[in-house]
Amino acid sequence: MPAPSEPEKFSIDEMMERLQSPPPEDPVDAGELVVRADGSQAIRVRKRKRRTLQPHKEELRRVRRARMIQVSVVLVLILLVVGSAGIAVVVANSAPFREKLLRDIAWNSGATVETEQIRINPSSVHARRLALSWPAGNVLRSLTLENIRADISLSSFLGKPLHGEEMSASEGTLNLRIPQADELSRNVPDIASPPPQIRYMSYVIPRAQMLLGDPAAPFIRMANSECSFIPHSLNGRPQLLFHRGDITINGWPKLRMDRSHIEFRGTEVDIVGMRLLHETDNRGVFELSGTVYPYAADRASILAAHLESYLLAGIAGPEMGKLFAGRIDSQANSKSHYFSFTPAADHGALFAISFRNSLVSPFEIKRFPFLFGLSQTLGDDWFERPVFAGDVSGVLRRMGGQVTLSDLSFEQPGRMALQGTVIMAPDLKLSGNLKIGIAEAAFQSARSRLLDSMFGPPREGFRWITLKIGGTTAAPTDNFKDLFTAAESTNKPTPSTGIPTFEELTQPK
Repeated sequence: MPAPSEPEKFSIDEMMERLQSPPPEDPVDAGELVVRADGSQAIRVRKRKRRTLQPHKEELRRVRRARMIQVSVVLVLILLVVGSAGIAVVVANSAPFREKLLRDIAWNSGATVETEQIRINPSSVHARRLALSWPAGNVLRSLTLENIRADISLSSFLGKPLHGEEMSASEGTLNLRIPQADELSRNVPDIASPPPQIRYMSYVIPRAQMLLGDPAAPFIRMANSECSFIPHSLNGRPQLLFHRGDITINGWPKLRMDRSHIEFRGTEVDIVGMRLLHETDNRGVFELSGTVYPYAADRASILAAHLESYLLAGIAGPEMGKLFAGRIDSQANSKSHYFSFTPAADHGALFAISFRNSLVSPFEIKRFPFLFGLSQTLGDDWFERPVFAGDVSGVLRRMGGQVTLSDLSFEQPGRMALQGTVIMAPDLKLSGNLKIGIAEAAFQSARSRLLDSMFGPPREGFRWITLKIGGTTAAPTDNFKDLFTAAESTNKPTPSTGIPTFEELTQPK
């Protein structure tokens, strides 16, 4: 069909009406004018896509808007946290905050506090040095810590006390003393409304030192130990743990700390277990346990002692170890195993233990002059350094530098037995008496018949002689030669009898 035609002429009113009304949509603009094969014309209208609602795109737009809001909130929070942290650091490093911190430490410890180079950031507190000192009525004399680091929570900046998981120091020295009953135990008096307590789960010192007594000459010194203090353990008691370390006790051989577990119960201290080692030996074990009463100056503190394969020289001292050498165990079913001391007795300590030789270690006696005399007169080199693989027992007592080996009972079947007491004074002088038993069979091959008159009649398979011990640990003496000489005078040997003198018997071969 031909397109409708429009009039060629318009009146003025028609023209004004057309101008005032929107023009109708041109069908050509809405489509495409095409000519058919028969010559007719038509308008091809394009299909329009139907615009319907699309939920996934709407959801995507909502998620994007939510994310933009979240990012904005996070950025604002970060700015607030950074700003608050900056303000907190400024406040924490101000003089009023530091003074409050020192007051809290002083009240919680009861000590006078000195610090150096305190630095505080939002996560931790650092100090170059912290020194605490207590009055004479406290068992604590002083505590010095180096390079301290403590966790800190944000609540501490809002007036709360310091608290966190751990407070540590690279080094620490604790000085203990015997407290005086008529003196104060705190430098800071108790107040009606005390500040909250400083609470940490643990206090750790990788390299700790502990002294008891005058710092210039302490009675006990422990150094190079790993120390951990747990104020609130599972059983509700504060715990003090030590691992490794070197221990020096005045008048004692050096010891090493293997481990120690100590708990505090009011004014009493419970040593749950303290395991000590010899200075250079790792096989033997020396264990202590019991209760200490540091504030009862006149009350003896008695700790149970236990030895297992421990070197005798580790308790009796290396000087006594030159005469008696071997490993000892504490006797089973005996109550005489203890370490006792009374604070008021000027640190006087007594160690006593009933021992027997360790089954895996023989016992040796050496350097006494009578041993060489026996080896020469009996013609048997074994007696010069006798080794006892059988039963060996005795009682070891040590008070300060004096060591006593009493109730000694050594026996090597078929050869020798020994009984008696040997005492080593603090100046290393020796005293005591030893009863020496020689098996009857040994006299048959003796080089001198004078031994028959020196030794008593047979008893328990041995013939016995009593010797007096003297000299020092470096040069011990006994009266075996004197008894032999007296036997010579009594028997008045003649050239025809052929009995050699003591000097002839003991001449080097």
